[in-house]
Formats: sequence, structure tokens, C-alpha cells
Amino acid sequence: MKRNTNYRYYANIRGSSYYKLLLCCLLTLLAMYAHRFFPTKSLILAPAAEVPAYLYMSESPSGKSQVYWIDAEQLRWRCVVVADGQDYTCGFHIIIGGGQGSEGIDLSGYDRINVDVDYSGNDQRLRFYMRNYEPGFSDINRMDTAKFNNVYIPSQFVNEPLTLQLKEFSVGEWWITSYQVPREFSQPNFRNVVAFGIDLSYPAPVGQHDLKLNRLEFVGLWISAERWYFSILIFWICVIFAAGAIKLATLRRSVMLERLRLAKLANQNSVLAQQSNKYKQLSMTDHLTGLLNRQGVTEYIEDHFAAGTERLVSLLIIDIDHFKHINDTLGHDGGDKVLRAISSLIMDNIRQTDRAARWGGEEFMVIFPDTRLEDAYNTAEKLRSKIACTRFEAFPQLVVTVSIGVGSHQCEDAFYHLFRRVDVALYQAKAQGRNRTVVAQGA
Repeated sequence: MKRNTNYRYYANIRGSSYYKLLLCCLLTLLAMYAHRFFPTKSLILAPAAEVPAYLYMSESPSGKSQVYWIDAEQLRWRCVVVADGQDYTCGFHIIIGGGQGSEGIDLSGYDRINVDVDYSGNDQRLRFYMRNYEPGFSDINRMDTAKFNNVYIPSQFVNEPLTLQLKEFSVGEWWITSYQVPREFSQPNFRNVVAFGIDLSYPAPVGQHDLKLNRLEFVGLWISAERWYFSILIFWICVIFAAGAIKLATLRRSVMLERLRLAKLANQNSVLAQQSNKYKQLSMTDHLTGLLNRQGVTEYIEDHFAAGTERLVSLLIIDIDHFKHINDTLGHDGGDKVLRAISSLIMDNIRQTDRAARWGGEEFMVIFPDTRLEDAYNTAEKLRSKIACTRFEAFPQLVVTVSIGVGSHQCEDAFYHLFRRVDVALYQAKAQGRNRTVVAQGA
């Protein structure tokens, strides 16, 4: 059930993320489409009061080819070209900004120019241009060094209102060649426009050319398409970064929760292991005396004295003499006190490497690993003597004795055989009058 719940949870997350992504895509498409409806900005340079405007023409040897104002305020001028064997350039420009090359206007934020021109003459095309000051190349005192961005328009289209896109302009090849312009300055630039002009094609056709600039307007969006799309790109980068950060935070949280879960499980496992060990110890311990019980000593023997290990081991089997009489005289509580007292005496007189167990009733067993028979016998006699001399505080008149069987062998054979021989020795001690230690035959 929990796994199904988690599956539904993550499925809901994935579904929610899918719809959020779809919503972001739709909003992006709407934003891209909505850009065309953004408000525009406009800069009108003509008609305008006190616009610095200048006419220019190549010098005429005969003086018959000339350019002059018909109406300077209306930006109306005439260019007369006669056939005298000379090629002429003829046109006009207005100064933008403060009149110096380095004080132009940044028109890069506009994308088109609305131009209204009246032209009469026989030229096939007119040239529209903008001069841009380049700080790394142009000479502030020479207008002709400002970058020449131009576009040619056929004259049949000139007498109607025109819309020129800034991207239609290119840098004149003649200007690049004449001034040996470095490559990095050979691209159109409108960040510092110092002049706008119109002139005839070169060489200017022979005849009379009348031209009037009615309107010059730069138009653009307050937010250019490039900036708007770049903003959308930044938005997506932020979305991706935020999604990645959220995903990372989610993964970190998941990892942290998983670590906490694993730590909790490890703690639970540790508690269970401790409880298991506790219950195992309880299952192998005699609850009355605290010694190993029959199950506990059996497991110990199986773990340490398997047949064929060639390990020396000695064994005592101790039986309390006339214990039934003690129980009948003192009651079971008194008998239990005697059992606990003898257990304490046994534990006080053996090594930490030795193991003592209550085999059953009033019978005890002591195992001596890596111990010779002689040492085991001496310990048995020491125990027997101390028990016989012990006086019980609750029963001062009580004298308790024990009978002991002792034996030893290498573990080439099963431990059971040693136990049988020592058990026989114990019965011999009983038969010989009790309160004595008998060594098993074959030991």
C-alpha cells in the first residue's frame, strides 16, 4: 500500500511538472507573438526647427554645375548638372546631435526609418545614408571619416512615403577601400550617428534635380526584438536553473529523508539485535543461579570443542550431596539459597576463560579449556573443600558437601564421551561415601 502511495505521489509530481512546462511554452509563444504589439518610440528629425542642413557638390570647373537651396527651411534644394566632362557628386545632409563627430545620437534602438521625399529628375536611384562616428577610427574633425552606412532606393519609389529598415543599410565599399578600414569597423553601426543625408547616384546624371525632404522619422519598439527574445532566453535559463535547483533540493531532501529512514532502521535493527542477544542470553542462562543452563553450555561445547580439533579440555561434574533432604528440611526457598551460594563459590574459584553451568537440579558442570587433568583435579578439590567449610548465614547449622567427577581428554573424539566418563566418576564418588572427587577412568 505504501509503495502504491509513493508511486501515485511521484506520478502526480511528474504530471504537475509536465503541465507547468506546457504552460511555460505557451506563455513563451504568446510573449514572442505579443512583441509586435508593443508600444513604439519615435524620433522626428524633419521637419524640425533649426536643423543644421548642408548642401555639397563636386567643384565645377565651368561653374555651371551647381547646387543651391530653393527653400532652406523646407529642406528643398536643387542640383543642376551640366555636361562638361566632369563627374559630380551632389547631395545634402543634416547634422544630428551637437554638430561634432563625437556627439551624435544612438539610433541602434530603432529598427526602421519613415522617409517622405519629393524628387523630380532623371536619376534612376537615390542614395540614403547615415554617418556614424567610430571612436577607434574616425577623426572628430573630419566628417568624411565617419562610417558611411548607405542604401540605394530606385527613384520610382521615392515619391511615395518610404520605410527603410536599418538592416537594409550596409557600409559603402568605396569608403572601406578609400580609408583602408580595419575589418572590425567594416560592419554597420548606428550607435553614434552624426549625420543623415540623401544624394544622387555617382556620377550624378546630367540635368536638373529637385528634392525636398518632407519627413524623417526613426521608429522602433521600446524593447527591441533582440532584447525581448534575449529576455525570454534569460527567463528560460532562470526557469531551468530554478527547476534544477528545486530538483536538487528535492533530491537532497529525499537523500536526507532516506538517510534518516536508514538511520532509524539501523537503530531499530540495533535495538532488535540487542533484544535478540538479550533473549538469547536469557535462553542460555539459568534464571536462579545466573550460570549457563543446559542449552547454553551445549552451544558453548558445540562451538569450541567439536570432534577433531585436538584441543585439550577438562571437565567437572558437581552434585550436591543429599540435596533432597535439604529441600525437605529447609523448603524450596532454602534449597534455592543453597544453589545460589554454591554457584557463587564456583564462579569465585574459576578463571574467566572457564565456563560453569547448572546442568539440572542440584548438578553443576565446569569446563576448563586448555587445562591439564592435574590442574582440574586441584580446582575440584579446592571447590569441594570450600563448600564443605561454608556456613550459610540463614542456616548456621547446615553443612553442605558435594561429590565431583573430573576428567580430561583431547578433542579427537566427541565431547559426549568425556561427559559419559566423568558422569560415571561422579556416581563412583557418590558410591564411595560422597564428599569426594573421583577421576574418570581413561582420563
